Amino acid sequence: SDHAIYRLSSGINAEYGHRNLKIKLVNSLVHSLTDYCSGLLAGLLSKDLDRLQKVQNSAVRFVFGQRQYRGTTAPRKSLHFLPVRSRIEFKLCLLTNKSLNGLTPKYLTNLLHRRTLTSNRLDDDPTYLVKSIIKYVPNRGAFSVAAPAAWNKLPKNLRECPTLEMFKTYLKTFLSKKTYEC
Repeated sequence: SDHAIYRLSSGINAEYGHRNLKIKLVNSLVHSLTDYCSGLLAGLLSKDLDRLQKVQNSAVRFVFGQRQYRGTTAPRKSLHFLPVRSRIEFKLCLLTNKSLNGLTPKYLTNLLHRRTLTSNRLDDDPTYLVKSIIKYVPNRGAFSVAAPAAWNKLPKNLRECPTLEMFKTYLKTFLSKKTYEC
């Protein structure tokens, strides 16, 4: 049949095709959920983030057909996947950038406040955001706290990117270098 001929002729690329399908599954089932609630995940305890990282590590092993105790850093890097903590930081900074540029609803934009310049000091930077002061611990992951914390860690040239697409590209590159080249 035509199907059998196709399988024989594309036998070399069969593993690559299956890998692409597995990557799509991981993106739709694992990454979409962590991306969807990244604002909430920003405040999770380290042990809970470690659990999410284990899920991502299992997904990477699934894509490559690896056994349980094999390392996942190199395969994750080859797939251009950011680890969970970096992925959360990416989504948080992206949402912050959109908010500062009026691309989100007003209620999010109103949660962010730029630092006001008080003097001519060299460390005064108008691209910095002021963190909201929240008195009790359960809200430490609130957008008004987590977004300025993540945003202010970015280099100034990244915070000043003129377009959203440039910002996304440079942010992913920055986080990848920070994660994999340290």
